[in-house]
Amino acid sequence: MRILFTRFPLVSAAGGAENQTMWLTEELKSRGHHVRFLGSCHELLKRFHTAHLPVAKLVIGPPPVSLWTAISFLWRKDAMQKKLIAAVEALPEKPEAIIMLSLTEKILLTEWAVKKGMKVLWVEHDRIGRWLTKNPWLGALKRASAFATIVCVSQLSKKMYVDLGFPEKRIVAIPNGVPRPSGENVSGVEWKTLAKVGNDVKTLHIGCIARLSPEKGIDVLIQSLTSLPEINLTVVGVGKEEGYLKSLMFEDSQRVGMQRMKLVTHIKDLEKFYASLDIFVLPSSEHDPFGLVAAEAMARGVATIITDMCGIAGSLENGKDALIVQAGSAASLESAVKILLDPVVRTKIALEGALTARTCFGISAMTDSYEQVLQTS
Repeated sequence: MRILFTRFPLVSAAGGAENQTMWLTEELKSRGHHVRFLGSCHELLKRFHTAHLPVAKLVIGPPPVSLWTAISFLWRKDAMQKKLIAAVEALPEKPEAIIMLSLTEKILLTEWAVKKGMKVLWVEHDRIGRWLTKNPWLGALKRASAFATIVCVSQLSKKMYVDLGFPEKRIVAIPNGVPRPSGENVSGVEWKTLAKVGNDVKTLHIGCIARLSPEKGIDVLIQSLTSLPEINLTVVGVGKEEGYLKSLMFEDSQRVGMQRMKLVTHIKDLEKFYASLDIFVLPSSEHDPFGLVAAEAMARGVATIITDMCGIAGSLENGKDALIVQAGSAASLESAVKILLDPVVRTKIALEGALTARTCFGISAMTDSYEQVLQTS
């Protein structure tokens, strides 16, 4: 099948949506599909080019996701639509399907594409916030959704879109997939995890990878460890809360008399980082559509804690393959960490989590679901 991916973001950055898009794209290519990219997302333009996939750069202006861009969209949209249609028509081969990743083309291109005989999928990676719920173009988006299949990355996100008034019959939930650790199988994870438990470890290492913004709840994670001196914490991420979070960590070091928490903006070797962890925590306090990093940690045999606002929670069983805590509650998170201080419990959850991740969150399983939707929509 000839598949076109499109993305016209307000800001282009490397993140979970971009990673998942490339993992899906490369798997589709390996299965014989012809995949290309059209858009202004610098990150995806670069990655498609690196993967030797055809790309076409198109700049049409910012999407209507802020006050000014939503207002100015009123007089910009006609010219943007003409550019979009012209760019698709100029492609060497007509796409049989378009997978749309941003708001602009969903509103302006969907109906036209369907009338031209193309299948349209909308992939909803972004957190639902005021940019959508209070957007003056929400009505136009709902009308366009009658022509598309909406792919949400979790049942939580699907429910939120249904609650917003999108047609449930046009929404499917496909969990994100993550790559398996190279050269390792489940038995390898079991050996590594049991080996860690066998060591006489007096301190445990908790890790968190997240954007440093309020909805990620990292301040709650720091607060939850106040009475747990046997825990070391490493947070990896960038964002506007970096200074605030570093100040909380400094206050903790002053209180306990040592530095046991650190924040780093970049890790060169993520595999090595995951291998250093006893526990991984994704403490999202607001809607987090999926939580790729939690799936990555689980697949690598790391006992994982998430909140009930993480979309991945809908695919997990609390106390079996992960611990699921109340979002925004430091007390709930502290209780979960205390449970995982027990090495036997920690091992059991780590192993069950690895099995779940490799069964439910594999790239192959994710791509199977996308292929089924493309064939039936």
